[in-house]
Amino acid sequence: MTAWLVATVALLPALAVPVFVACRGGSGDRLAAVQLAISLATLILVMMSFAFDQSSFIPLPLALVLLGLPGMLVLAHFLERWL
Repeated sequence: MTAWLVATVALLPALAVPVFVACRGGSGDRLAAVQLAISLATLILVMMSFAFDQSSFIPLPLALVLLGLPGMLVLAHFLERWL
């Protein structure tokens, strides 16, 4: 087991917290939790790429980062009346 894989497994419980808040929180809390989950998922995917020595996995977290923030801003724009 490599250090990258250990770090990936160590971040999985941290991903459970924003997922729980996204399921149970208010509208503002859900937006913040989803943004945190996107950040953690990006880190996990990059570390998995290094752990399995597959550079072909890198475009997925890159696309997630590039589309995550604009997607959250669009969602916040549509939800602004309830925030």
